[in-house]
Formats: sequence, C-alpha cells, structure tokens
Amino acid sequence: MDEMIEKVKNGYTIYIYKDKLELSKAVFKFIESQIFHTLKNKERFKFCVSGGSTPKSVYQLLSNSNLKWDFVDVFLGDERCVDPNSELSNSLMLKNSLLTNFGSKAFFYEIFNDLNADDEAIKNQFISKLFEKCGSNPPTFDLTLLGLGDDGHTASLFPYQENNNVDDFVIFNEGKGLKRISLTPRILSSSSMIVFLVSGASKRIALERLLDEKEPPDRTPSKLIKSINQISVFCDQESAKELKI
Repeated sequence: MDEMIEKVKNGYTIYIYKDKLELSKAVFKFIESQIFHTLKNKERFKFCVSGGSTPKSVYQLLSNSNLKWDFVDVFLGDERCVDPNSELSNSLMLKNSLLTNFGSKAFFYEIFNDLNADDEAIKNQFISKLFEKCGSNPPTFDLTLLGLGDDGHTASLFPYQENNNVDDFVIFNEGKGLKRISLTPRILSSSSMIVFLVSGASKRIALERLLDEKEPPDRTPSKLIKSINQISVFCDQESAKELKI
C-alpha cells in the first residue's frame, strides 16, 4: 500500500498509512495545520496530548515547526503518578520531545510539580488550571490526541475500572501496575476535535473493537470517548490489517 486509504465507519474517519514513519508525518502535518489555522481565529490553541511511545516522533516533528507556540496551551490527558524526572513520566517525555526547540515556548501544565501535595490537592489544582486556560464548562480542548492500548484503554481509562465514566473531570486509576491520574470521558469527549493515533500489530484487536459499534465500553474503554463530530483515527497498515472496512 503506497497511498493513504481513507474509510468511514460508525462515527470514525479512518486514515491508514503504509508504515509508522508515514503515519507520524501525516499526524504531524495534520496537527500543525490545526494549530496554524485555529490561531488565525482564536487567541489560544488548547491541546490535550497523550503519553506513551507512539506519539513521540510526532512531537519531535512538531517541536521543529515554527508555529505560534507561545499561544499554545498543552495538557496531558493522563499521567503516571511518578516523579516528573522518572523515565516513566509522560511529562519528561514531552519535555524531551514536544517542548523542545520552537515548542519550548508553549505553556505546559505539569501535573506533579509538587510531589508533597496529596491526591485531592493535585486533582483540584489540575481542574482549576483547566478552567483557567479553557474558560468553559466543561473545559474544551481544540484538539485532543489519544492513544490506544492493546487492551483497549485510552488515557488512563483501563478495562473494567468502575470509575472510568464517573461524572467528574479528573480521576485516579490503576493500570499496568501503576497508579495514574486521568481526564475522564466527560472532558475528553467535549474536545472540538478528537484524534486516535494507533500503530503496530499489537493494536489490531483493540482497533477492531474501537470501531465496532457493538463493543462494550467496559472491555474497551476507548469506546467511552464520543463526539458530536467525526472522530479521526490515524493508523498504520500493521494495526489496520484485520479491519473489515
């Protein structure tokens, strides 16, 4: 497959690229365009980003783009409850990728900048900053970039967790042996634009389930993310190999 393939299914627009390199370039160009055009009409661009390894190459490309980064607000959709200097920290990954070069001018909210704060204080500070920067209820991002775990999780909304879809903005959760903090479907779903970034053969089953309208969200929590607009799924051929579309 040499060209991008575009398909529409059950409220998702799926863009399939031949490999991870082409996928990363496409997502970079898409986000770059969204930032550029949004800032022509709005004072600030509110960007919710995902952690993990898949988007890192996208962030590195973005950091070298000479956009109006001083008008961009960056929030993590979730974070592991670890020291911000830990190799497990999504914040550290961002500081070494998106928030370098031109991207260093962006405002970034670091969730765990006070390691002595208790859970409730961390949660309340996070929510307070969201309201301050987004200025709406619920706080609304211009673009939310989400990953998809091989178990169907997104952000830190893991399978069969009772508080995944509570009527709140921020929750603490457990996943893959670590305590985590996460935005909830209530706030993630309110984003003006939602993009899933999916790469690799290990994601095939999770991607099939995400696109299946009959799939239960308790098993595949990424299904909890809804939108009045089409949700975009950018994926590579490896992850999309078994899709029936």
